[in-house]
Amino acid sequence: MIVITGCAGFIGTNVTQHFIDKGEHIAGLDVAEPQKIFPKELFTFQKCDLTDKDAVEKIFKELKPNRVVHLAFVTHRKEIFNEFLDDSKITLNMLEASLGQGVERFILMSSSTVYGLRNVDQPVEEDEKPNPKGTYGKAKLMAELMARQYFETENLPLVVFRGFEIYGPILTIPSIVRKLLERAIKKESLQLYCYGKQKTDFTYVEDLCQAMDIVLRNSKAIGEVFNVGSGKAYTYEEFANFINRLLPCKIKLLPPRPGEHPFYLYSTVKKLKSLGFKPKYDVVEGLRKTVDWMLTEHG
Repeated sequence: MIVITGCAGFIGTNVTQHFIDKGEHIAGLDVAEPQKIFPKELFTFQKCDLTDKDAVEKIFKELKPNRVVHLAFVTHRKEIFNEFLDDSKITLNMLEASLGQGVERFILMSSSTVYGLRNVDQPVEEDEKPNPKGTYGKAKLMAELMARQYFETENLPLVVFRGFEIYGPILTIPSIVRKLLERAIKKESLQLYCYGKQKTDFTYVEDLCQAMDIVLRNSKAIGEVFNVGSGKAYTYEEFANFINRLLPCKIKLLPPRPGEHPFYLYSTVKKLKSLGFKPKYDVVEGLRKTVDWMLTEHG
């Protein structure tokens, strides 16, 4: 059985569906009800406040999972103290319960934001020194460090994923992709600051799921950090032009806002590819599937 935390969120819903389609038994943990109805014979939902250590340990003792995909994190900004406190509790509780259960693999979903907003137009490698700017990136790095300690001192079979601008169906988070698509659907202009020169790897969510599938089965992944993306980078302007093919719209290239500079955040994902990872979705196909879902959502 695979425990998936944050199963009701955008990534969690897609990851859950991916593994259910492969016939895996899934236990979803979240404070919110799942957005999709999954087959009861393969899916068990446990409504749980993951900051509650006793509740988490009780669920693990009952379910006895052998693998964990830890996605849950504070996504709605709080004051700094409570955001760091809750994120710490959530991750530590999952690490401790997983250690007690003796799981075979623990995937921690981190983020490319741990690298910060880089001003160098070249791929980032996993061994680059982290330099997160905002609360979210710092909290993700904090989670990585806690998980690393469990790996180094307790031999917890850990794998860390740093995802790059993930998008796809059920994209409920207010990401740049969601914002641009909403404007395009409403026939509003796509406003791109820094003249659209920001550059990143737009990663279709199913490729992320495929990467998780690989590391859950490959022992060479244990203890490693992986950049997870498509391996191709596009500027915001290029990405907006892809949107324009599907949803004709105007694109406005605007100067930087005060204190703003173009950033470059992408990877070759060669480390993950060394395990057999081959991204299946190009940006056009991924966008088409995302647009189809958003058009359905907007009625």
